[in-house]
Amino acid sequence: MKKITILCAVLLAAFACQRTTEVVDDLIPSDDGLFPFVISYEMAKGAATDFSPLLEAPAGKDGFIRVENGHFVNDKGRVRLNATNLTAAANFPTHEQAERVAERIANFGINCVRLHYMDWPYGPEGFPLAKEPSIFAKDGSERNLDPEMLDRLEYLIAQFKQRGIYVDVNLYVARYQYHYKGQNAINTFIQAKEREYAKDLLTHVNPYTGLPLAKDPVVAVVELNNEDALFTTYCGGNLVPPGWPTMADIKGTEMPEAKKREFYKTLLKYEADHWNNMRTYLKKDLGVMAPVTSTQVSYSQPSTFDGMDFYDNHAYWLHPTIGVFWKQNTAPMVNEPNGGTLPGLASRRFAGKPYTISEYNHPYPSFYGAEGQPMLHAYAAFQGWDGVFAYSWNNRINEEPQSMEYFFSYAARTDCLAHFNACAAMFLRGDVQEGEDGVTAIVPLKAFEDEWVKKPTRNGDIITLIKDGTGMTKQDMLLHKTTVDVHADKPVAVKTSEPAAVKISDTKQIEWNNEDPENGMFMVKTPNVKVFSGFPKGRVADLGDGVTLNIGKTKLGWATISLTSKEGDGFEKGTSLLVATGYTHNKDAKFKRELDKDGNPTTTISSRWYEWGTGPMMTEGIPATVTLPSAAEATTCWALDESGARKVEVPVTKGADGKAVVEIGDKYQTVWYEISVK
Repeated sequence: MKKITILCAVLLAAFACQRTTEVVDDLIPSDDGLFPFVISYEMAKGAATDFSPLLEAPAGKDGFIRVENGHFVNDKGRVRLNATNLTAAANFPTHEQAERVAERIANFGINCVRLHYMDWPYGPEGFPLAKEPSIFAKDGSERNLDPEMLDRLEYLIAQFKQRGIYVDVNLYVARYQYHYKGQNAINTFIQAKEREYAKDLLTHVNPYTGLPLAKDPVVAVVELNNEDALFTTYCGGNLVPPGWPTMADIKGTEMPEAKKREFYKTLLKYEADHWNNMRTYLKKDLGVMAPVTSTQVSYSQPSTFDGMDFYDNHAYWLHPTIGVFWKQNTAPMVNEPNGGTLPGLASRRFAGKPYTISEYNHPYPSFYGAEGQPMLHAYAAFQGWDGVFAYSWNNRINEEPQSMEYFFSYAARTDCLAHFNACAAMFLRGDVQEGEDGVTAIVPLKAFEDEWVKKPTRNGDIITLIKDGTGMTKQDMLLHKTTVDVHADKPVAVKTSEPAAVKISDTKQIEWNNEDPENGMFMVKTPNVKVFSGFPKGRVADLGDGVTLNIGKTKLGWATISLTSKEGDGFEKGTSLLVATGYTHNKDAKFKRELDKDGNPTTTISSRWYEWGTGPMMTEGIPATVTLPSAAEATTCWALDESGARKVEVPVTKGADGKAVVEIGDKYQTVWYEISVK
């Protein structure tokens, strides 16, 4: 993901010299009927919203995470990382804030936090937030660790460990990035700095745990680099070391094919050697016990990852762009018939090693952001991936914002955060069944080389390679558990499916319906988790096991609803959490929809930083009739407050065959409800 720094002076200069984008206002939903609702930073312990019992505390009690048979395991068995990120200064809360943020993260069933972007030497600025500290001392050296910030980080890690939350330690992310992006494989200065930083961070004994990170089983994984690879930077034309050919030279017809192939292999060897040397340094010199990876697989070619312990990737649905206006395409992914981001992620799940998605988001101010994490978690569980990380929990020392300050933060994003419990059940608890009879698409390494020689680019089209070599399409990756084998000799055709408007996973638990192209519906149908996200348009959603939804009129004609059994034993007994969200944004936000060149409204909205509004977050109450399989007389329902505590009882009526029927709506001024069956 692009980490963006915006200086206010630059913005003001841009306002003066750039033409204002033409916009129209009347297509943005009004704020009428919205109510304030920010999920509390002090959650009700033991409430229907408390999914911390899914975590096994302390983190690492069953031994170090390691790799066996292509997955993460510890002494107890398989380990899945249901995770989020802390970005930049958010890694350095005060001790009091650390306790509260760890408790809140655990409440949502999150068992791992990626410690990301800690090495930005001056503190992030922009959006338009003031600078905040990084892990480096303020002496300008960009090398000495700040004792206060290190203490805060280590206390936070101890709080995570105590509650059963692992950490993913990121090493080189931002330091020197504007001067040396992509050069770590060939620049001995950068290599020395990477090793120095790794040693200082990973071997310092945490006074709150008594262990250095290298030897602490709280560390789930270590990432050497973030979104940075020699291959990507060079192929993008942003790096030409002395004596190397330029990309124009390589693309030119006068360079012999044999020379292109030789250079391709040399380029990848530089990179692979660096990654392997760094991994060896961590493992042998520093004694790091956790699995290690290099960078994201989409930033290089598969062969450079052969020496790593696992594969990692990132994806964003419609990443925002920055200019005079901040622009966000708000098209919902549920209306994307080919699966949006998900086939691309599946296409880079290479055989033989664990696979994680350490950044994923449908960025704010998208109106449909709540669809993102449930869709990702459902397919990640079905595909058998090993870790999924919502990006990001927060990016500020202020761990308790009341509004959205940043495109990617979740801490105050009510409509998305409320469904995190369902995500934890689907992925961490394993309520969504992993596909059994998967499909392996064989795409030999030589196919990647041939593609690059024919058309040298920073990113090849692996989806096309898979389709050309095996016949497998994006749709197939939604229907079947998918693995890509790059070490076989030649492509092998696989069984493929005919294009269909309704895509049902071969486990029958995930359904994506695009029969109406403008009103898609995504559904999860498992015994313990039910999810609907999309545009009902008068259709009743049958989620199986006696659960149906009849959703009324909403501001967008869209909603996301999840129903999760807290105990994991169905909906005919025990406690369940019902969540219903729709249009949600900052108070007094002023978003505008752009027009195309012909004056027609588009799905892109624009705003400037001072138009994002303030707290609290405002949301709508979703009108819906929920039919349950439990007997009406045995069923009770409560609207919950921001902490998850019971607020007011909701009537339960008797439907067909005496089954419970619950009517929810805006009069309850909430996004979640507790359902209890005796």
